[in-house]
Amino acid sequence: MDSKQNQITPGQLIEFIVSIQIGVGALTMPADLARTCGHDGWISILIYGTTITAVISIIIKLMNRYNNKSIYEINKLLYGKYLAGFLNLLIVLYLWYSTCLILRSYTNVVHVHLLRSTPSLVLCIFIIIPTYYLSWYGIKYVARFSLSIYLSISFACILFFLVFKDLRFSFLMPIGQGGIKCIKDSFSPCVFAFLGYEVISIIYPEITNKKKAMKYAISANLITTIFCILLVLVVTSFFGEEFLKKSLYPTFTLARSYRAPIIERMDILFIAMWIPVMAMTTRGYFCVTYYSINKLLNLKKKGIYLFMFTAITIFLSNIPKSLSQIDKYSKVMLVSGTAFSIFLVVCYLFSFIRKRGVKPFV
Repeated sequence: MDSKQNQITPGQLIEFIVSIQIGVGALTMPADLARTCGHDGWISILIYGTTITAVISIIIKLMNRYNNKSIYEINKLLYGKYLAGFLNLLIVLYLWYSTCLILRSYTNVVHVHLLRSTPSLVLCIFIIIPTYYLSWYGIKYVARFSLSIYLSISFACILFFLVFKDLRFSFLMPIGQGGIKCIKDSFSPCVFAFLGYEVISIIYPEITNKKKAMKYAISANLITTIFCILLVLVVTSFFGEEFLKKSLYPTFTLARSYRAPIIERMDILFIAMWIPVMAMTTRGYFCVTYYSINKLLNLKKKGIYLFMFTAITIFLSNIPKSLSQIDKYSKVMLVSGTAFSIFLVVCYLFSFIRKRGVKPFV
């Protein structure tokens, strides 16, 4: 990839991060939270969203301590050539694993709700074609396309407004009933919904105005937090926690429950508006993974290696055969993403001990 093809503005950084965070996870999160903490899921989102904002600020501070370097190059300065090579390999494997799993989750949503007779492999191939095309041109073009995330979020907010008269806020009472235990149990669905912010440590050198990176990265997470809180509040107030515990994709069920004067199947329209969101989550991880491989191996023949990377991704994404297997693999992604975030915090602290490559007066 040419360097200019990967450069993004701070504004595009917001769209890129939000599009990765809000995707498949937002579809299942209300049901997962209902099973773990009842009707207090929005409190958990607020707490974990605030915590992740702090983690993002630490990641940006780590990046600022070095001169235009990604976590791959920082690892070499902190841990040496060989250990850094192993750590960088783990990071790439995590990103690739996430790409395959999210692609499979996306395919499953389309298979269940739209094209039930179409094999998952066929769906996967057609789904990944636009991702392949945009990734060919670089992160800049993927980030530009991510602007459409605002259209999908706006449509979801319109749906929330339309069902507002049917909401029963008594379903949210009493507030805080689950206590600390429920907040602790809700760690998995909350953090899984926010994963995506960690790619900042990889694409940071491509941000054109790094002075605004902190503000815009935190703004991206704030948008995700507000939307997720609003989503959980509306869905819980509409269905109640007992119904949510038995639901698979309650957000689609909400759209199906609304009776529009003209539109017969509101859920089909909502799915059509949400498909780009799920595609952008897949596309973000896909592009960052290929960018990482290209950066570490310095690949020359882009067309051949991108095709090979795409083919292997399609093959690996079809390993999970059922929803239960997808959930099982999702737990591995959650643990890996959490470990990666903790690792970035450790790197920041360790940079005060091993100051090789650190910019002065930072």
